Amino acid sequence: MLLARKRERERFVLAVPVDTRIHADAFGAVGFFGVPVPFPARAEADERIADVLLRTDGRLRQILSKGAMFSDVLATLARQGLHRANAPLVEVYFNYVRFSGELKHLEVLPAGVGHTDLDLMITMTPDAGTVRLDHNLDILDADTAARLGEEFLTLLAGTTEDATGPVRERRPEPAAGVPRPAPAAGGPRLALAATFALGHLPLMCEAALEDERASTAEAPYHHVLAALQDPSGVLADPATAVGVVLLRAADLERFGPVDDTLLTELRDAYPAALKSLAERTRRPLVVGILPGAGTTGRLLDWERGIAADLAGVPGIAVLGPDEWTRHHAVGQRFDERTERLAHLPFTPDFQAAVALRLAEVVRAVRRPAPKVIAVDGDETLWGGVAGEIGPDAVDLTGPRALLARRLLGWRAAGALLALVSNNDEATVRAVLDRPDSPLRAEHFSVISAAWGPKPARLDEAARGLGLGLDSFLFLDDNPAEIAKMRAALPQVLSVTCPPAGELAPFLDRLWPLVPAAATAEDALRARFYEAERARDAVRAGAGFEDFLAGLGLEVDIRELTEADVERGEQLVRRTNQFTLRARSADGGDLTRWRERGEVWTAAARDRFGDYGQIALLAIAADGDRLDVLAWPMSCRALGRGVEERLLAWLADRAGELGCTKVRLTAERTPRNAPARRLLAALGGGDPDDATVDVVVTPEHLRAFRSWDQS
Repeated sequence: MLLARKRERERFVLAVPVDTRIHADAFGAVGFFGVPVPFPARAEADERIADVLLRTDGRLRQILSKGAMFSDVLATLARQGLHRANAPLVEVYFNYVRFSGELKHLEVLPAGVGHTDLDLMITMTPDAGTVRLDHNLDILDADTAARLGEEFLTLLAGTTEDATGPVRERRPEPAAGVPRPAPAAGGPRLALAATFALGHLPLMCEAALEDERASTAEAPYHHVLAALQDPSGVLADPATAVGVVLLRAADLERFGPVDDTLLTELRDAYPAALKSLAERTRRPLVVGILPGAGTTGRLLDWERGIAADLAGVPGIAVLGPDEWTRHHAVGQRFDERTERLAHLPFTPDFQAAVALRLAEVVRAVRRPAPKVIAVDGDETLWGGVAGEIGPDAVDLTGPRALLARRLLGWRAAGALLALVSNNDEATVRAVLDRPDSPLRAEHFSVISAAWGPKPARLDEAARGLGLGLDSFLFLDDNPAEIAKMRAALPQVLSVTCPPAGELAPFLDRLWPLVPAAATAEDALRARFYEAERARDAVRAGAGFEDFLAGLGLEVDIRELTEADVERGEQLVRRTNQFTLRARSADGGDLTRWRERGEVWTAAARDRFGDYGQIALLAIAADGDRLDVLAWPMSCRALGRGVEERLLAWLADRAGELGCTKVRLTAERTPRNAPARRLLAALGGGDPDDATVDVVVTPEHLRAFRSWDQS
């Protein structure tokens, strides 16, 4: 009844003890040996306390009379819906222990609860006049447990005097016509696993990420390696946005010594499991090495080896022991008492510092990835002014090499690189041609070496690449250049690059990790723009139809499979120019299209290179009409005949489904003018209307050529 009042719940599971074991060898022992059996408890709000007691007494007699085992009641609990996924079945264990005679000159000494998932164990020994509460320090602190015990005794005293009152007053329902408050939209979920007890750290993380409405989920205590490998655990759960794994080598010896052989095995097993998880889930993974009081020697080497193995791995951010207090100073980090009692090594202040640092990293790794990273040359990409000291004298080592490697990592993940430098082009290329330069000229999709204003040159680069400026990141060491860029092109994320001595920590804050390429198209993106320059050169010297004829375009259209879903969802998420309507807020468009009709995917290639998977077509037949539910297409496929190939395919598919007409509808968004223009040309109408609705015959689709429209 106390739980029913505190939690406002009517049905839950308690555990009661059944003594089913014989201890014939314990000749001199006086003790209580209990096996917990789950009990489906019920206490409805308006029910009389006396009725609850009578019903509970009857049910307990049924269990206790036959000496039930744990498995005997599982079916009943399942039928009543009292099982929760990824949660212990029993969280509260109630013991009522009587003795055959009075206890004189004896003290009750609890043997302890061992290692358990219990939140609370209550043991009543009326013959000794005691009520004992053993509680999980991750769930309840001592003051809360004491107040709970006092409330329990008060309830017992009140029930003894009068058991006719209700369990609790039922909360009134809202009046008719009064809407219930809508739940807040869910934010990102963090999954945390640690080699030590997390304590209040998950709640602190939620508080630090309050603006993001973040939630947390915990892996089983101390079982980090198993959690990394568990395909159904919280780290692998599709609902998890960011995984957080916190390690200390000292914790490996919490329950016994670890010899060098086992330590070496774990030294290999942890990085392998972490890399495998990052590869399987394709979600950001934050690995933190937490400090230990007096960690030295082989354990310290173990931690350093783990960090070194993971440094630079795409999709994984590594935070060392000194990272937590770099910007959040803490006086005392360790709490020896809670470490000893509950394997909670850290003070609340240090836990708060950890939560704040994790929040910073989570925000950074969840920022939309830039499509283009534009970088200055002098005192940014290299040390020194190349035009003054010469290309051979500029510094490409140390922090500058670190920046170059990070840029190469972003390029491998699908970002394009642009070099925007106030220099002569020959000077810039001479620097990039040096044998010790990590970045070569071919790594840049744009090299703008000139003396004109950088905002104008960056705008020209965006138009040449066919990408919006809001997908650009610009790095420059000169605050004046950053100010000019922010004033002229506020949609560009412009960031001042610090001097060499501060560059490494700056990069760790800006890019805690370089994302892994989510799809094959990401990895091919930079190569595509190299091929695009070759296409542009050919196009400049030929008529448009001759250019199209010489492309050797091939378009492969096939029904969407599970292997295509990740790229398909990426197309829906990223495409904002050639799309018929805005994507939904919940991200469930692709699933709904597949439920309603058919979803097909298109890939393209020509003699210059592979475009990859560039479009989706979602369709549904409605009588004699084929409705095009969605048509997101990558802007890099526009204007080279792909649209006409897909329209012809729609005509063929309409015939196969017995449809005599095809309907396409575009709803205006701030960026989808290309799609609206195509539909207006296809069926007439004004592309600036809020909705462009076109119904045409399959023959019209086959004959349509966008370049013939006036």
